[in-house]
Amino acid sequence: MKTIKDIGKYFGNSLTPALFFLLLACTGDFGHGPIEKGNTSAPDPIKNIRVENIPGGAILTYELPGNTDLLYVKAVYTQNGARRETRASAYVNTLKIEGFGDTDEHDVDLYSVNRMGKESTVVKQVIYPLTPSIFFVEQSLRTEVDFGGFIVSFENANREDIAIYALKRDTVDGQFIEHDALYTSLEKGVFSVRNLPNITNDFGIYVMDRWNNFSDTAFFTLTPWKEDYLDKKLFRAKTVQGDVGWNFYSGGAPEHAFDDIVSSGNYAHTNFPEEFPHRYTLDLGVAVKLSRFRLYQRPGSDVLYQHGAPKVYNIYGRADDPGNGSSDVLAGWTLLVTCHSFKPSGLPLGQYSSEDEEFAAKGEEFSFPRNLEAVRYLRFEMLESWSGMKCSVFSELSFWGDIQQEN
Repeated sequence: MKTIKDIGKYFGNSLTPALFFLLLACTGDFGHGPIEKGNTSAPDPIKNIRVENIPGGAILTYELPGNTDLLYVKAVYTQNGARRETRASAYVNTLKIEGFGDTDEHDVDLYSVNRMGKESTVVKQVIYPLTPSIFFVEQSLRTEVDFGGFIVSFENANREDIAIYALKRDTVDGQFIEHDALYTSLEKGVFSVRNLPNITNDFGIYVMDRWNNFSDTAFFTLTPWKEDYLDKKLFRAKTVQGDVGWNFYSGGAPEHAFDDIVSSGNYAHTNFPEEFPHRYTLDLGVAVKLSRFRLYQRPGSDVLYQHGAPKVYNIYGRADDPGNGSSDVLAGWTLLVTCHSFKPSGLPLGQYSSEDEEFAAKGEEFSFPRNLEAVRYLRFEMLESWSGMKCSVFSELSFWGDIQQEN
């Protein structure tokens, strides 16, 4: 080991008092090892375990050992043929095990683990999961023929993260293939399966959870109703008495609502401020029995589900040209549907989740009643915006239906 005198040879007379004391503090032999030495003995096991069986798993409540260096409690078990591990911190006395796809008996090994990674002796526990949520969802499924496909209604009382898969029989090899899927944690809802031809075919639906457990497949046969996608090149914006101006800002022209561009800089926007209701009239260019439509919000962190995004609105229709309208602004118009915009997360104004963003990006879809007569002219009547601002703005509109008469 070099001494201070030896080190001083390298610095000569330039060794200052401050540097001298710094070197003095740093001299010596250094070894490598943990900064903090923990307890090398194993911790005590947990005890007094109580089991609450839940759908697809169990919640374990227990008494923690008194070891001060306890880090976590872990459960080890086999699920779908694979070894799984779930941990709970030493600051809580409960551990939740999830993901079983049956109600069989399952063995769980429980360990206490300290900060040095030492494990206690094993404590064995048996759990009996209740019926997994996917089977309750499966039992709730109801299908009904619709334009361009069919609809599937479902209930998901436990708000589990699930996927509902729709299958169709391939017309070439006769095998069932995946056609569409819905990923959701909603308590209940409707899954619209679309883009199917107007021919009789066999279909199937089943439910799967995030642990790859799946229900049986329900098979059925139906003939989707004919559905056409309306050509936007035939659309024309009209101005009828009682409508408001839709030309606010450079991006706010009324024609932007049907140019197949969804962006933050391309939208239809009313003047501001403008008292509600805000009416917007559209010529579809064909007579059609409408089946559904999608409204695409203007995307952007400062406008999505806020600003002038429509929250509640009516849609009226008629077959004949309204001309310039009259002082009775709704004379000759028939109310087709009232729409309430939906925000999946339910978060307060100014906040939205990735689920909200994905939902809005697909276009918020609404169905028309099935007994409607054919119409050519539509009139939107905006009643409320998401923020309460006295303006309305949306980026795009798309329509589907059974075309009765070409222009």
